[in-house]
Amino acid sequence: MARLSLQARQTTGLVMTGALQQAIGLLQLSNQELLAELTMLAESNPLLIVSPPEDDAPSFTESALDLRDGDLPRDLEPETPGLSGETWEDEPLLHHGAYDSEDESHHEPMAPRPTRLDQFLSQIRLRFDTQQEQAIALALIEALDESGRIETPIGQLATSLGTSPDAIEQVRLAMLFFEPVGCFALSLAECLAAQFQARNRYDPSVATLLDHLDWLARGEHDRLRKACALDAQDYAELLQELRACKPRPGSSFSTPEPEAEPDLFITLAPNGPLVSLNPATWPRLTIDDALYRRLLSGREDARHYAQEKQSEATTLLRAVEQRARSLMLICLEIARVQTTYLKEGIAALKPLTLSQIAEKTGLHESTVSRVTASRLVGTPRGVLPLRSFFSTGLGDDGEQTSADAIKARIKQIIGDEAPDSILSDDAITQKLQEAGLAIQRRTVAKYREALGIAGSAQRRRDQKLKAHLAGAATA
Repeated sequence: MARLSLQARQTTGLVMTGALQQAIGLLQLSNQELLAELTMLAESNPLLIVSPPEDDAPSFTESALDLRDGDLPRDLEPETPGLSGETWEDEPLLHHGAYDSEDESHHEPMAPRPTRLDQFLSQIRLRFDTQQEQAIALALIEALDESGRIETPIGQLATSLGTSPDAIEQVRLAMLFFEPVGCFALSLAECLAAQFQARNRYDPSVATLLDHLDWLARGEHDRLRKACALDAQDYAELLQELRACKPRPGSSFSTPEPEAEPDLFITLAPNGPLVSLNPATWPRLTIDDALYRRLLSGREDARHYAQEKQSEATTLLRAVEQRARSLMLICLEIARVQTTYLKEGIAALKPLTLSQIAEKTGLHESTVSRVTASRLVGTPRGVLPLRSFFSTGLGDDGEQTSADAIKARIKQIIGDEAPDSILSDDAITQKLQEAGLAIQRRTVAKYREALGIAGSAQRRRDQKLKAHLAGAATA
C-alpha cells in the first residue's frame, strides 16, 4: 500500500516578477496609451507626477549607438534589488533628454485630413470659370446629405440663388463626375450610373439594371437578366461590377476620424536616418522628491509607505526609460535597412523579418514583436505602421526581393500594358524573371488577385468594350 509523505525540494526556474510584467505591458502600448496608463498609476502613487507632452522629447541618432555597449539593457530584466532614487538621478535619459539630437530641423506637422469643401474646391476652380457657376457649385455642396446626394429640391435652390433651375442642373451634372464620382446625384440610380459612366461601362444593359433596382432588391434575378438581355455569365459579371460601386460616395466626409499621431519620426539626413520620439505624444514622468522627504521625516508607518511608493515609482521610471530606448533603437535599425524604401517608395522595400532586427539590436525577438505591433511612425512618405517595413522575401539567400515590392512591380507592369496587348500572367512572370526575379506564375497570379486586378481575359474584354463605346461616341 502506497504511503503518503511530505518532502521539501529546491528547484530552479524562471519567475516573471510584477516589475517585469509591467515593463512588458508598457512595451505594447502606443504613446497615447502610455500616457493614459501612467495617469492611472499616478492616482495610486502620490510620488508620481505625470505631465503632458512637451516639445523637448529625446532623440536617438547614429551618434548615440554607444548606448548599446553598456547603458542600454539587452532585453527586459527583472527589477534590480535596492535601486534607489539617487541611482536613477545619475543619468535619467528621459528626464533631462541627455541624448538629444544635434539636428536642428523641426518636423512639419501632419497635414489635416481634407474636409468635404476642401475635396471639391480645387475641382470647382478647374471646371467652372464664371462666378455664377462657382456660386451654384458651392450651394450644391451645402445641399449634400451624408451619403453625398442632393437633399434640397433644385427649384428651392434656384429661388434662393436667383437663377434658373436649368443653370443649376447644368452645374450639377458636371459635378456628378467630381471625385468621389457619384456625389450630387438626385437618386441612387443616378449615382450608380455616374460611376458606370466614369469607367466607360454604361450601356443599355446597365441602364436597364439601374432602372429596375427594385427587382434586384426583391431577388428577381431571372426576370432582371432577361430584361437586360444577358446570359448567366455576363449577368454575374455585371452584378460584380455593381457591387464595386459606392451607393454612398459622400459617406467618407460625414464623420472623418482624426489621423492618428505617430509615436516616432524618421528623418533622412546626409549621414543616415535620424529617429526621434514624437514630442506631441511623449508623456513626462517624474518623482515628487519634496513629498518623499517630508514623508521620510514623519512617523514610521509614513516612512514605510514612502519607501514602498518610491520603489514602485523608480521601477516604473526604469521601465519607461527602457521602453523608449528599445523603441528608438529598433526603429533606427529598421530605418537603416529601409532607407532606400523611404527615398524611392514601395518598389524599393527590402525583405525584413523580426528575427533580423532582433539580431542587430541584441533584443529578443518577442520584444521586437511587441514594440512594432501597433506603432505608427512619421516618415517622408507619410505616417506608416512600423510593421509595414517588414516583408517576406523571394529569391535565393544571396539576393532577395520583398513581396510587397514585387506586388508594386506587377501593378506597374499591368498599368503600362497597351490596350491591344494585354499581358497574361505567364507574360508578366517572364518580364519579372528577365529582371532577375526568381518567381513562378502561380505567385504572380496570387499577388495580382491580392491587388484586386482582374485576369487578362477580363481586362481584354474591358478594353474591347471601351474601344467600342469610344467608337460609338465619335460616330
